[in-house]
Amino acid sequence: MPRIVASVVELALSMSADPLAAELLARLRAEVVVPTPAKATRPFSRRAALRIYRQKAAKGDRPTVSTDGYPALLATLTAAPEGEAIVHGVRFADAVYLVFTDPARRECLGVLRKRRLARGA
Repeated sequence: MPRIVASVVELALSMSADPLAAELLARLRAEVVVPTPAKATRPFSRRAALRIYRQKAAKGDRPTVSTDGYPALLATLTAAPEGEAIVHGVRFADAVYLVFTDPARRECLGVLRKRRLARGA
């Protein structure tokens, strides 16, 4: 996955009603001194994204990871399975956000937030 600057997803995040998108947007804007690095996939079909992330949601998290956002992402991909998506990985010390956008990065299709849990939590 090529490295990008996370700010490329700000427009899409700002137009989203997803609470995780708002949370990530606030974090990105708070870190303007040092641009937050990110990685992005090449565009791939929304149908493939739906299949992949439906399987991941069904499989569930590992014992030390909690993922939020699957229901909203899967609903969006189910409602509009045509077209392509790009997945952007934005890493912070306490969480990784996966931001799903259209190839133009104008529409946020969904956001997943992965957080590490303390052992035994």
